[in-house]
Amino acid sequence: MSTPDLPVALHEEPPGGPAGRFLRTAFWAEAAAVTGLPLGDGAPASDLVDLVAPHGAFVVAGDRLGCVGVRTLPDGTAEVKRLFVTPGARGTGLGRRLLTWCEDWARARDATGLVLDTHGALTAARALYLSAGFREVERYNDNPHAQLWFAKEL
Repeated sequence: MSTPDLPVALHEEPPGGPAGRFLRTAFWAEAAAVTGLPLGDGAPASDLVDLVAPHGAFVVAGDRLGCVGVRTLPDGTAEVKRLFVTPGARGTGLGRRLLTWCEDWARARDATGLVLDTHGALTAARALYLSAGFREVERYNDNPHAQLWFAKEL
């Protein structure tokens, strides 16, 4: 059984490093299974450019328990990417901690807000975003797999 507020450290790590590759692969495999979308080539290579300093970051929770990426956008907002918590760590508050980390990262860079997209079949993700103060907005990108878009002012 999961324990709320799992006490794990969050640490920045390259998205192409061992933990990043493992978690991003798990993210894409689960997303494909839940949404029915084709897996294709898995995690996009753009993560290796977009989710690193100076305009992005990638964070791993504990020993491969979860991850999240964030990057700045030209309009002054920051975008949350690849939020994923492994099945055994779900229900522990880890997803919310990762999302809060992104908010803190964005504020430290004077971002005006956070945006993100998701697929409609990812109902737990949608519930997390709404409970964290995000609101549904109109499409802001051309992601062909997204069905829902969210924003939060900082």
